[in-house]
Amino acid sequence: MNLDRYTTEGKKFISEERRTGRLIEKHHGVRLVYSNYDAEKFDAFIHKGNELVGVAELKTRPYFNRKLKTPCTLDLLREKGYLITAEKLDILQKQSRIYNVYSYVFVLLPNDKKVLSFKICDKKGKFLFSFKRFKTKTKYSCNDHKGDTERINAFLPIKRNPNFTYFNIPNY
Repeated sequence: MNLDRYTTEGKKFISEERRTGRLIEKHHGVRLVYSNYDAEKFDAFIHKGNELVGVAELKTRPYFNRKLKTPCTLDLLREKGYLITAEKLDILQKQSRIYNVYSYVFVLLPNDKKVLSFKICDKKGKFLFSFKRFKTKTKYSCNDHKGDTERINAFLPIKRNPNFTYFNIPNY
């Protein structure tokens, strides 16, 4: 397979994704079941007991800008918003509709020792807050040697967003 997730760098990103998942499980008392099928295009199903309650995209962001090595912090994201590929939100929306569950984006900020939580869609797939979409230049993938690409990205607001929360990571 030539997918980025199977490269050395990709495996590091997947490892961080799983670490984020373990923190979410512990904090919220849920169980994550990871999608292993590459075409799934989202990271995990969220279960409470035996009930499917959500779908999630999991991220770890040590850098706001990997090229410049700018640390990613909650204060910086409050000002700029959280950038995510817009297609990922559309996929979460579709999954909320299919499974009749909420969808989430969780982001580990190792520099701040926090996990951010955005509740994206309700059970009918309705976006729960407004966000802007712009075509921007970002890294093509976790493999920096592949360079940059232009894609439609979404900027999730933190300020005045009732569907945003975070928790501190004890003993991190």
